[in-house]
Amino acid sequence: MMASRQSRWSSLLLAGLLGASNAGADGFTDTRYRIQGFAAQTLISSTNNNFLGDSRDSISTDFTELGLHGFWLPLDSLQLSGQVLYRRAGESDQDGLRLDYAQADWRFYQDDSTQLGVKLGKVKIPYGLYNETRDVPFTRPSILLPQAIYLDTSRSVLIAAPGAIFHGSTVNTYGNFDVTLGWARPDFDSEAVEDVFLGSNQPGNLDGTSAFSTSLRWDTPTDTTFMLTYIDAKADYAPARVDYLAPGSIRVRNLLASVQQRFDTVTLTAEYNEPRNSRSGLGAVLPDAVRDSLSYYLQAEWRFHPEWELVVRNEINHRDKDDKDGTQLQAARGLPAHLLYTDDWVVGLRWDVTPNLMLRAEYHHVNGTSGLPGPDNPNIFATEQRWNMGLLQAAYRF
Repeated sequence: MMASRQSRWSSLLLAGLLGASNAGADGFTDTRYRIQGFAAQTLISSTNNNFLGDSRDSISTDFTELGLHGFWLPLDSLQLSGQVLYRRAGESDQDGLRLDYAQADWRFYQDDSTQLGVKLGKVKIPYGLYNETRDVPFTRPSILLPQAIYLDTSRSVLIAAPGAIFHGSTVNTYGNFDVTLGWARPDFDSEAVEDVFLGSNQPGNLDGTSAFSTSLRWDTPTDTTFMLTYIDAKADYAPARVDYLAPGSIRVRNLLASVQQRFDTVTLTAEYNEPRNSRSGLGAVLPDAVRDSLSYYLQAEWRFHPEWELVVRNEINHRDKDDKDGTQLQAARGLPAHLLYTDDWVVGLRWDVTPNLMLRAEYHHVNGTSGLPGPDNPNIFATEQRWNMGLLQAAYRF
């Protein structure tokens, strides 16, 4: 019944988006305002474990993305922008239709080389190279972003939140420099996020209280990008009436380093971080603890033909830097050691059939399960260390 309702929502929203695209072709492409959109459907099949739906030895159709976004320049110094998104991603994301972001960007100082401004509203949070555009399939280097850095199960914490972001940029002979400084109230209250930070879905509420963020980006004249991003996010847990957890808090601190080098037909990218997660006050079941993780990936994209692109990537994630292979976890609690790490080799192929239609295929060979969506795999003892996954995606934009 739920699947049927979601299917009808998808069909209705897709029809609306396609109708908007026809209107947009006639009246929404002025330089001061524009409406655009996209629709994407992904098929996923995996061995041994589920990923974004019932994909184990089967085919999951539960990864659907549809979006309508636009901007308006009522003044030269003011831009209003936003996006309505329908997203379904297995058991991890069943929220369906939502306001992805809606922000007002006031550039209060501008000259030939420098801009200063502030964004207000439900703002996109700068985080690494891909976070601000991660919901648009055409802007991603692959069907799935590197899960070592951009974990889909906790995307709601970082994607956008009510708040304010001050930003500045300048251009000189050394390249382009961008800096941001912001505060927002992140969204921790979802089953997938609670699974990441509390080990499983809990009866109480995990509510984000604050997130401080800052970033510095340098685009050099040699087509090289260097970027540093820092996030410090906090959340409070309010127990239910019957709950084995006490009122407590979660804190996530993360410094992410990114580098990208662009050549004529090849792009090389690497991102590295060591997030620190801490919890306190939750009681004896989840005692106070601080855990340092380690994640990175190396990626190569090759545009070997104007319409074809190959991507190869290796991504590594260790949820506990001091217990990389999970042996201490297994000895102390009897849990599978592979819950604490992932080593994922990815090969993907992109075909731009037309400027508006993209087809993709992707294969993952995985050792470890630290990036598995918990809601899709409720029995952690049924998960297996080594598994493979194939994905096919069709995406259309207008």
